[in-house]
Amino acid sequence: MTRPVRPARLPTRADVTVSTTDDVTVVAASGDLDSSSAERFFEYTVAAMAHSPGGVVADLGAVTFCSCRGLSALMAADHAAHLAEVPFTVLAHQRAVLRPLRLLGLDRTLDVRVGASLVPLPRKGIS
Repeated sequence: MTRPVRPARLPTRADVTVSTTDDVTVVAASGDLDSSSAERFFEYTVAAMAHSPGGVVADLGAVTFCSCRGLSALMAADHAAHLAEVPFTVLAHQRAVLRPLRLLGLDRTLDVRVGASLVPLPRKGIS
């Protein structure tokens, strides 16, 4: 007698953590930001916006791969931040993130910081 084989659940290949420093919430991802983790990253980021009017930082310093779905999550988070009038900054220094952002011109749309500054700048037009 054979038993049906259940497909193994794929592990999430990225870890997402949330921490708060002063008035800013940092949503950090590590590993692959792809279809298996982008939705969770987006949900955590939007939830952080509700509790951190001072700003939200998407720390992608430990991301080793960023798919189109990961980039879409960043754009959606930026849109949500704009609607909520919460400053949103992307912190990155890995080529895996910076290269697709630059190739698609998203580095001109998003507030992308390369390096150590975690404090988001207020958006133009928001007082």
